[in-house]
Amino acid sequence: MIRPMGRGETARGAGTSWAARFSLGRAGEEAAARFLRGQGGRILASNWRPRGRHRRLELDLVALEDGVLVFAEVKTRQRSPGEDRTVFPTHAAFTAQKRRNMTQAARLYLTEQGLWDIPCRFDLICVERLPNGQLDVERHRNVIAIGRAADSGHAAWQPW
Repeated sequence: MIRPMGRGETARGAGTSWAARFSLGRAGEEAAARFLRGQGGRILASNWRPRGRHRRLELDLVALEDGVLVFAEVKTRQRSPGEDRTVFPTHAAFTAQKRRNMTQAARLYLTEQGLWDIPCRFDLICVERLPNGQLDVERHRNVIAIGRAADSGHAAWQPW
């Protein structure tokens, strides 16, 4: 079960510089892309942003796997020596707002690319830099379930 962040929790480490967080995030996204390619996926887009007024939205990775379009959110964090992974797991940073933004960005991507006829799903890829420097990659498939209430009138198999 994915636990959302609680009040007062933050995904960014206290005292960590922007450059260090950016570097860690970039390493996590590269590791996630390698992971998807290793699973037979083909990366179609990285850090994709829509044009126009929705420019604030972003899709970390878009891949094609066995005929399915995969929208992947990548969450990366540094794991401290002796840190309990259950206190603040990496996937806890995948908030309800982030899920809404990801869904909206996916709709814009499908529209812009004309890909409404391809099945799709939403995955979360958690990357942790371990104290020894290695990157641990864990994938959660189908992390967003969208019901009929959000039906857009597009292809019947689409999840919204």
